Amino acid sequence: MTNQYQVNNVVLAKVSEVKPYAAFLIFENGTKGMIHISEISDTYIKDIEKFLSKGDEVKVLILQIDEKDNFIRASYKRVPENEKFSTHSNIKKPLISDEDEFKTLKDNLPTWIADSLSRHQKG
Repeated sequence: MTNQYQVNNVVLAKVSEVKPYAAFLIFENGTKGMIHISEISDTYIKDIEKFLSKGDEVKVLILQIDEKDNFIRASYKRVPENEKFSTHSNIKKPLISDEDEFKTLKDNLPTWIADSLSRHQKG
């Protein structure tokens, strides 16, 4: 990898693939990288494709460069507001989650137990 990229630089990358846990990137010089789901937004993300999709271009902040594997770890949420850029079609929607999308184990457990007991009693 050339010294084209440095940690803490904001650079443009293209999304090459999206998985439930991350978006994989290709940078201008062909270097591959990744944005982990936790580096997209400070809010809970149920569906990463609401934020990034294959083919999108996005500005990211370089967090780490692995010279051995020629791989970059990046962040979208840490890009300064005045430098943020994405071609994603949902970009104008606020990056907030619906509070009903995520409930803690403590909140869900009583419902899950009741559902399980109900299913076993019917069977």
